[in-house]
Amino acid sequence: MKFLKKIRRRDFFRKITDRTFFAGSVLFGLGRDNRVKNFFVNRLTQEEKVRIKSYRNLGNTGFKVSDISFGASHITDGAVVRYAVDCGVNYIDTAPTYGQSERLIGEVLKEKRKEVFITTKYSGRAWRVKNPEELKKNLRESLERSLKDLRTDYLDAILIHGASESRMKSEDMHEVFKKAKKEGKVKYSGASFHSSGMGNIVKQFFNYDSMKILTPAYNYLNNKDVNEDIKSLSEKGRAIVAMKTRMGAYLERLPGWDKQPLGEDFESLPVARKRTVMDRFVDSGKRFTADFNRSTFKWVLSNPHVSTLIASFRTFYDVDTFLPASGEKFGYYDKEILDTYTAFIWNKYCRVGCDLCHSYCPKGIQVNDILRFQMYYENYGDRRMAVSEYSNLPKDKLGDNCSGCDAPCQKFCPYDIAIKERLLQSHKMLSLNC
Repeated sequence: MKFLKKIRRRDFFRKITDRTFFAGSVLFGLGRDNRVKNFFVNRLTQEEKVRIKSYRNLGNTGFKVSDISFGASHITDGAVVRYAVDCGVNYIDTAPTYGQSERLIGEVLKEKRKEVFITTKYSGRAWRVKNPEELKKNLRESLERSLKDLRTDYLDAILIHGASESRMKSEDMHEVFKKAKKEGKVKYSGASFHSSGMGNIVKQFFNYDSMKILTPAYNYLNNKDVNEDIKSLSEKGRAIVAMKTRMGAYLERLPGWDKQPLGEDFESLPVARKRTVMDRFVDSGKRFTADFNRSTFKWVLSNPHVSTLIASFRTFYDVDTFLPASGEKFGYYDKEILDTYTAFIWNKYCRVGCDLCHSYCPKGIQVNDILRFQMYYENYGDRRMAVSEYSNLPKDKLGDNCSGCDAPCQKFCPYDIAIKERLLQSHKMLSLNC
């Protein structure tokens, strides 16, 4: 044990090739005891940890939240959540559809419950009914299940997941919320959404005092459409929690894309030299990826009307590389990085919230949603959620329906995305029948 005490967790993890695999293997292999799962986390002193340096008002809720917050859609190890909270993160965003997320959060944050603001969402499946009584039953069961999995007797907020104007207006949903609030089971409500028409969603917020939190897609590429709405909500005391800030996170699977090719003579190099060159390029790609993440976070937080942003954390490495952007100012170098990335993904990234092509699709296929699911699968590595979301679509709205179509939608895409090709590719990737 004396030997272990001399090793800082960050230094220790840098000595291995795949820290994510190692951390998951060790923590899983040592059992379920939370004291063991948090072994590396709890050994760090306050000086050794990266820290949140800035806190902002969460609207007029009276709660101050870390400017960078924990998006829990991809977690498989609760110790990562605990580490982030120990580093100052105090806003957690989860949902019933995020696999084991709620259960893992509940396991590690029980004794820190009052220090964090936990937001979850109603299950999307709850809305698949036409009978009002059945809808209320489903919403109530979703809320109760989240309370149980999170091991808490109250939620700070519960949101409509993938909100639409009709869901925002649902009196049955508001009735369920009011009852739960009266019982002390939830404090605030709100919505997250990926679609266009933010103005209609904003109007609904002003009709309900309890609706305090809006989680929209907000990043360097889609800011013009939502800036005014964000400002108007913020000025009325609502909290803006930005998501999808990394514009597709393409760098997660393309390290070193911004660098020059390895060279024509690469194939002629000895094997040992090839390995050295490849290691250099992979390392430089990782460094650029870290810089990109920080730059896009800093850009989002340069808007004073944003309360916080949620980033998808998976590993200890994510905590160590995301949090340094906290409290930092956006500068010229950051803009240069984002402009470079924009040029790279211009015709690859289907902008979340854009639906210009939808009205030109003869079959009414929701192009934006399907390509977002493909993004989850390929870039985020969340294959389970991507397949699940895709399987919930009607069969006549799946990507394979594009076969034989002359793709009029592509002519109206302002970003020149190969829509038909991408939709057929998405179907092969996401369909349970293939």
